[in-house]
Amino acid sequence: MTDKTNRFGETAKTDIPNDVPLANQPGHKLRTSNVIVDRSALAKQNKELEDSRKLAVPEGQEVQFVEEAGQVGIIRWDKSWKKDGEADAPNTFTGPSFRNKKEKFRFDGHKLMYHLDRIAAWERGERFAPVHVDMGLTKFCNTACLYCYAVVQNMTKGTMIQRDALLRYIEDCGKLGVRSIGFIGDGEPTLNPAVYDAAVLARKLGIDTSMATNGLLLDMDRAHDILRDMSWIRFNLSAGERDGFQRVHQSKADNFDELVEKIRALVKIKKENGYKCTLGLQMVLIPECYDQVVKEAELGKELGVDYFVIKHCSDSEYKEIGIDYKDYLRIEDVLKEVEKLSTDDYVVQVKWDKIRAGTESALYKDGFRKYDVCYGTPFVLQISGNGKVYPCGPFFNKDRFYIGDLHEQSFFDMVMGDRYWAVHRDVSESVDVHKDCAIGCRQDYVNKFLWDMKNPPEHINFI
Repeated sequence: MTDKTNRFGETAKTDIPNDVPLANQPGHKLRTSNVIVDRSALAKQNKELEDSRKLAVPEGQEVQFVEEAGQVGIIRWDKSWKKDGEADAPNTFTGPSFRNKKEKFRFDGHKLMYHLDRIAAWERGERFAPVHVDMGLTKFCNTACLYCYAVVQNMTKGTMIQRDALLRYIEDCGKLGVRSIGFIGDGEPTLNPAVYDAAVLARKLGIDTSMATNGLLLDMDRAHDILRDMSWIRFNLSAGERDGFQRVHQSKADNFDELVEKIRALVKIKKENGYKCTLGLQMVLIPECYDQVVKEAELGKELGVDYFVIKHCSDSEYKEIGIDYKDYLRIEDVLKEVEKLSTDDYVVQVKWDKIRAGTESALYKDGFRKYDVCYGTPFVLQISGNGKVYPCGPFFNKDRFYIGDLHEQSFFDMVMGDRYWAVHRDVSESVDVHKDCAIGCRQDYVNKFLWDMKNPPEHINFI
């Protein structure tokens, strides 16, 4: 302990030992007191920059050196931040962002801030193309997953978007400036043979595409096309072994083995050809697959996919699937454990915000939002697997929100037409998001962002 007199004539006490290296003419870059420690000298004494043997460490703290922009700084960690021997990064209020873990994939959140031109057009009241479209390509599937949301959307065997209509739609998206399309919807996309040509055409027109599939009927003869031209392919798999697969997906156990070999082959083709397409696994968390979490996390690592993500089960506004979100509390320890399997090349991530949404407070548990208006539908549009266009998936088959049919009219004309914008306006003016919408909807994150844009506080220039 050192006693010094500060510039105001008051006694200043520090925890700096008398024998610690001091800086000559230190200036004020790293000034914390009238006595400036030569941290670079300390760092040289401890090259691994793990702790300091020269600085006093108060009880309950640990000390770590950090090199940043040619300077050596010090971080004092409170031991209470540590869980299971690993320190959590400070939150964005208490710590600078460079100390927080970098996010490779943003599974839980939104990216609308990277599309400010569309936000500006929206604020000016102009007509603009959606940034992204989620669309089904069929209205039927070859599995019967226990968690399937599509079962509440009037699935119709044999119904799909016809090839000509689909390719015309892709061309219209190119003209409009749609930036991405996810073949993610009410039916299994690979049951529509036009999915491969649609992905190839979209890439030529500068549109990013992706696909969520059960993968069982994926045409391996087109593997090079989709790995070359799609941004990512996600396999909807909620099991890590045969018995769990049969139980959760209600499909033959042998299909699990076929799927695993198919994914293994895709990973091999991707690596051999340097394709950039991200390959991942997604588990929809329901009690029937709690025992599969660790098994699938280990399977994904063994297969060499890029990620394994675990998400909540989306229920309808009428609770037709019957999910009890409080039940997720039983498995939180397991979910935290599997995230530790992450490496630089393999991300295991739980969508914590939505998994906990129904348990943290009445705000979400009872369906209430942090915003009062749904503004997000013009930015994230949804199309059913029969070609019918709606502002939002839960509105499928509801005539009031029906915009048009890709088989009957041009998507370009739809987006530039009066009906399209009248429906979006109806959503924003009439839908009660606290009563009419399901927990964790597709536009939820975007809506929080847009609500803030529409409802700024005073004095916004004082950021």
